[in-house]
Amino acid sequence: MLIGIGLATGYATLVDYTNTLGFCAHTCHEMESTVYQEYSHSKHFKNEQGVVVGCPQCHVPHDAWALTMGRKVVASFELWAHFTVFAGAGQDEIKERFEARRMALAKRVWAGFKETNARECKACHKYSNMVLADQRPSVRAQHTDAMKTDENCLDCHKGLTHKTMTDPAEQHAPAANSFDIQ
Repeated sequence: MLIGIGLATGYATLVDYTNTLGFCAHTCHEMESTVYQEYSHSKHFKNEQGVVVGCPQCHVPHDAWALTMGRKVVASFELWAHFTVFAGAGQDEIKERFEARRMALAKRVWAGFKETNARECKACHKYSNMVLADQRPSVRAQHTDAMKTDENCLDCHKGLTHKTMTDPAEQHAPAANSFDIQ
């Protein structure tokens, strides 16, 4: 029983620690000089309500320990890039190396959001809680249509928190004037 409690406590502590903005943006990830800079200017970081949405709220499954653990295991493979691709590089070189890999990394993240139908987005942004009357008419119409088919948020909102990137293989570009990245 003590071993079980110890393992559960260790798991919870590790997940809590690795689910902090400080860990994601400033530890072993090459995020501080790249995507963190974009994120820190987005409405997910700074907004009228004072709500801060950290990296894990978008990139780690919520309320399902097995999915969370799976994501953490996959993320541990990012250490390989840390010790091989980015090791010993200066800030400018890190940015250059990251940008060279950025589209491939973005495609991997987008595929995850597609696979889960933007589960992490919808943990906070529930269609049923939207006050459509408060939205601009064009946005209201788009959200009304999206609700009918439970559309994936990233179909329209790519580039929301990080810089907009368009995959040449896509049929349409991200929504113009997305409401977030500045």
